[in-house]
Amino acid sequence: MTSLHQLADTIRNSPAIAAKRDLALLTRLGAPLDGDDGAAIPHGDEYLIVCGEAIHPAFVRENPHAAGAAAVITNVSDVRAMGGRPTGLVDMLVSPDRAHAEAVLDGIAWAAGLLGVDVVGGHLTLGYDPALSASCTGIARRPLRAVNAQPSDDLLAAFCLEGRYTQNTPFFSSLRHREPEKLRDDGEALVEVAESGAAHAARDVSMPGVAGSLLQLLEGAGCGGTLELERIPRPEGVSIERWLETFPSFGFLLVAPPGTAGEAAEPFLQRGLACASCGRLDDSGVLRLAAAGDSTVLWDLSAEPLTHLDRARST
Repeated sequence: MTSLHQLADTIRNSPAIAAKRDLALLTRLGAPLDGDDGAAIPHGDEYLIVCGEAIHPAFVRENPHAAGAAAVITNVSDVRAMGGRPTGLVDMLVSPDRAHAEAVLDGIAWAAGLLGVDVVGGHLTLGYDPALSASCTGIARRPLRAVNAQPSDDLLAAFCLEGRYTQNTPFFSSLRHREPEKLRDDGEALVEVAESGAAHAARDVSMPGVAGSLLQLLEGAGCGGTLELERIPRPEGVSIERWLETFPSFGFLLVAPPGTAGEAAEPFLQRGLACASCGRLDDSGVLRLAAAGDSTVLWDLSAEPLTHLDRARST
């Protein structure tokens, strides 16, 4: 394995981490943003979950079907990471021509059908450079929120390992390799752990990979923690170096109160998904990587915030 120090340096200087640092611009809104990918809005005795994603224009131009699918996958993951059930998705598409638009819309319809979310509306403009974004709503009874996390909580990672990498990309997709009925049910594991209280915070693993996504969760929580690399579930034959840079179609980090990690893992394991404890939170404000009896600092949030979207600003 690459040395921990080299690995930390690679993650720290990755384009995906640099892109997340740009989120600091959102502080100009003056809104109490807490760093979660979805907003939880109280509504009666439940919460409305609202989220959205903009897909990279180059990706939309070069692979419109995959971009359409990505718009669905990312939104559904954001709702699930909040412990919610997706209720509807709308897309906003700009395409240079009808053929391109049809490919994007076919990708949206395909992924939405597999993941069990209804496409309920959207917007379409033809004749211009491609652009795609989508927004999704959901319902949660007991949202999983970063602000709930506390020092001494256990950290778990859950993945669907049935899948393959898209050629020459960091994307690991299970959509073509797992039965549709299982794909639609997998996200219910997040709902179950949220409603049982076995976990009280979560985040989906996205472009920054496992460590970068954890860094965002820790910033929102106002915590630090240690990520034990050798305990992270990963596909057979995939190195930890590659897995740490991977954007999986189903991957989540969960934070469980002390003593509940086994209960939190059970809904995933019952579905044939991989889930394991892989670290613990603390009050240091520092994210450390650990493996083979060694550890190194990946990021010190107390000295250098990542996105400036944290618990201190939102409370």
